[in-house]
Amino acid sequence: MRRQLSIVNCQLSIILVATLLLLCSCQYKDLCYDHNHGENYNLSLQLELKLELDVNVEVSVETHTKIEKPDYMKVMFYNPQAGTLTNNDIVDADGGHLNISPDVYDMLVYSFGTEWTQIRGEGNINTLEAFTSDITATKASVLRAFTRAGEEEPQGPIIYTPDHLLVAHERVVVPPFSEEERIITLTAHAKTVVETYGFQLTNIKGIQNIASVEAFVTNQARSTFFGRGEKSTEPATIYFPIEVNPSEGYIHTSFNTFGKLPGESRSYLHIMIRNTEGEEVKISVDITDQFEKEDHEIIIDEEIDVPAPEGGSGGIAPTVDPWEEENHDVPIG
Repeated sequence: MRRQLSIVNCQLSIILVATLLLLCSCQYKDLCYDHNHGENYNLSLQLELKLELDVNVEVSVETHTKIEKPDYMKVMFYNPQAGTLTNNDIVDADGGHLNISPDVYDMLVYSFGTEWTQIRGEGNINTLEAFTSDITATKASVLRAFTRAGEEEPQGPIIYTPDHLLVAHERVVVPPFSEEERIITLTAHAKTVVETYGFQLTNIKGIQNIASVEAFVTNQARSTFFGRGEKSTEPATIYFPIEVNPSEGYIHTSFNTFGKLPGESRSYLHIMIRNTEGEEVKISVDITDQFEKEDHEIIIDEEIDVPAPEGGSGGIAPTVDPWEEENHDVPIG
């Protein structure tokens, strides 16, 4: 009987201790906003973003001139002296709540998740770089079919045209906790660091015979170091395909670039046109001076003659040879 009482008392003691621990860990406390509690963060730090979604050029087509509002923006805080990354966060396109200790920062905000433009070197504001991938070796071989239009034309890697990248760069001061100023608002204005150019081919004979058009623009910046606001000095060639609407009678499109390389170097537009039988028409034009135009419109008015396929009719005219019976001996063993 004593043994049973001892077991019962032991069980009651365990239950009592567990109950006390539970009560201690779950006691209710009112949230206190009357003082800092020793924390280093503001009660509420908000980022307010303004996005410039229109490209400020007068190109004739809207292929690259409208910027879609991104789902997210990445916020980077850098040490102003060393340039090293201190903290980062992600907010939506209108801004959002941030957690960062009081200090002075170089705050850099950029659009997150573009299709072609990639980011690297985030660890330091001076190495933060936007770039695009090299095109495939098959596509690159198309450019080698051209005769060099200039004796000194640095080609560099052949890259895809970049997507627009919205960037805001602000020096910000995050103040210490204040009982009077419980909501701190930082503002930033983001606009694209990518340039848009339109161009037209206005004098085409046989446009109805075109099956495909591919274009290359040489002597462009390989990337942009948007943290320090500088283009890359490495030359690259931008590649992009062109859609053709024969009913319009001419070709017009647009392309994006990180910018033409500065200095005396020349830029060429190489265009490869194939008709419906695969016959090639190649055009190379020096467009260096047209990069200086304020409207960013490049116009090619020299005559381009696209031959009709054999048979005389334009458009796609596939032919299939009749089947012929062939017999072959197949060795076994």
